[in-house]
Amino acid sequence: MADRTLLQFDYEEVHGRIVSRVVGRRDGPAGWASIALVIEDRAIVLRVDDNTDEIVVTLEGASDLPSDWTKVAEIADVVGSALGWCWIGRNYLGYLDMFTLSFSGVNPQVCFLGEASTLTIKHIIATC
Repeated sequence: MADRTLLQFDYEEVHGRIVSRVVGRRDGPAGWASIALVIEDRAIVLRVDDNTDEIVVTLEGASDLPSDWTKVAEIADVVGSALGWCWIGRNYLGYLDMFTLSFSGVNPQVCFLGEASTLTIKHIIATC
């Protein structure tokens, strides 16, 4: 298996920045084709590679986002929060199909999964 990376930029560039909006493009009723977390004039954009079902995370200009993307209600509560840590997950076959974020701290809160070329969102709730 080829060595790959999920993050296509240095996360330090966005760590601690405030999320001003979260938008995306739906991929049917169950998931998303793309999701963007907008910070200032840039956006962290998550997509799933159609060939590998792996998540790819890029840093793009916010003005380059398509105007028809809609609000991602599932994680609208992160608007106004600072980006915290991020985690990258690999499944047992070596595929990069999980990206996790914390907001305003280090406790993981939102997990994005690449499932069958679709992004799904999972909330992480601490039990301790």
